[in-house]
Amino acid sequence: MLKAPKLDRTNKILLFAILISIILYFGKEFFVLITFSGLLAMLMTPVSNKLENKGISRVFSSLISVLILVAVISAIVVLLSAQINNIGKELPQIQSRSEELLADIQLWISNNLGVSSEQLKDHASGALNNAGSILTGFVKGTFSFIGRFILVLVFTFLFVLQRDKYENFVVMLSPEDKRDETNEMINKISKIAQQYLTGRIVAAFIIGIFYIIGFSIIGLKDGLILSAIAALVTIIPYVGALLGGLIPFFMTFINGTLEQSLWVVIIISLVNVIDHYFIEPYIVGGSVSISPFFTILILILGGVIWGLAGIILFLPLLGILKIIFENVEGLQPYAYLIGDQRKTSAHAEIWSKIKALFSKRRKE
Repeated sequence: MLKAPKLDRTNKILLFAILISIILYFGKEFFVLITFSGLLAMLMTPVSNKLENKGISRVFSSLISVLILVAVISAIVVLLSAQINNIGKELPQIQSRSEELLADIQLWISNNLGVSSEQLKDHASGALNNAGSILTGFVKGTFSFIGRFILVLVFTFLFVLQRDKYENFVVMLSPEDKRDETNEMINKISKIAQQYLTGRIVAAFIIGIFYIIGFSIIGLKDGLILSAIAALVTIIPYVGALLGGLIPFFMTFINGTLEQSLWVVIIISLVNVIDHYFIEPYIVGGSVSISPFFTILILILGGVIWGLAGIILFLPLLGILKIIFENVEGLQPYAYLIGDQRKTSAHAEIWSKIKALFSKRRKE
């Protein structure tokens, strides 16, 4: 007969998990900045290492790595801004169309729901009066985001600059006979950020391609920029494809035809099905070797504790936690539970097929 598992250890783990969740919830502002900075530092460490191998000092290699990060983000912002300006030129036409649609909606509600047009106008004017406060909040939020982004860059630079110090600190905490294993664990953890961010880029690229193909077939105006915006929003796992798809839908609903609007809905629905059942569980979740079930579960938990930042960050954090479980005696069953038991992830298989394809072409 099997013996019942000891509950003392399980209770301690559960209490520890609850305590950590409480700390993460109330320390959200601090931990989000540190986590973003740490993941970006892990991502840029290989770049810094290559620069140092060429004889560049640690300070300048770290600075260049951060500047590369800033340059990539700035290039994306500039390209999007240029395309958005083209859409902005059509604002008078969009505004006129919006007013016509609003009038039609008010007339339909008045005729079918028994609400007087005067009441609807009062509600509409109230919404317009609140537009000023919404705009003020948006401006404040923008400045707050810029300030936090600068702090993230500063922390990223410091992490990359003194990465050996933090690694040695962790190694020094472990017993002498386990230090080689600790070094191996640190190396695995440092790859998690690269794998996760690569997975997110691959996911955004695939979704963007689907949107471009679909919008090109239906002849959607400004389909390329709308596809790019929708793809960038997919940095938010699972719901990103839906939120990104709402942008081209509203633009088409206001400035397009009814037939195009219906086709956009169909395209968004198809892309969301692909995103939910293939891209997120098998490409992004697989890149950090987490099972699809726990991928979804940790995203929900991240949203509860850290909101949008948690939805983005908790998946790679779980991947890091899994590596720690694998290397700590007695915690291996938990690593097995949350891990992906497939021999290779879909992400790795896709990249291996792409590399094989290019290698065949080179040989030819």
